[in-house]
Amino acid sequence: MSSGSTNFSLLQWIDRRFPLLDLLKEHVTEYYAPKNFNFWYFFGGLAIFVLVVQILSGVWLTMNYNPSSAGAFDSVEYIMRDVPYGWVIRYMHSTGASFFFYSTVFSYVQSPSLRFVQEAQGIIVGNWNDSFVTNYG
Repeated sequence: MSSGSTNFSLLQWIDRRFPLLDLLKEHVTEYYAPKNFNFWYFFGGLAIFVLVVQILSGVWLTMNYNPSSAGAFDSVEYIMRDVPYGWVIRYMHSTGASFFFYSTVFSYVQSPSLRFVQEAQGIIVGNWNDSFVTNYG
């Protein structure tokens, strides 16, 4: 028996017990995109990525931070000067907070449940504002 058939039979044995390939096909590779899929969906995935980066960098910064009143400034100075690439992690964490906020807001733009976004885009027509404008404007 060659090693190629051994690897193939091992993959079949694993796949019968845990159908990972079927799971990937069903939920990732052969998943149909919605009809209203647009560019704004990108920001939802970006928000999740930035959240993971925020959590990881926050944990890393917490390991080097001293929260006492006497040592707080010294620990930030230690992170910025003495820890390898500490300044990058700190700036990435502080910038990531704003980036997470903006990517979350931009991901809400695509949400059809937000009425004010639809009104701003001119999608909803015939609401109570029309009668107010025609009667008084």
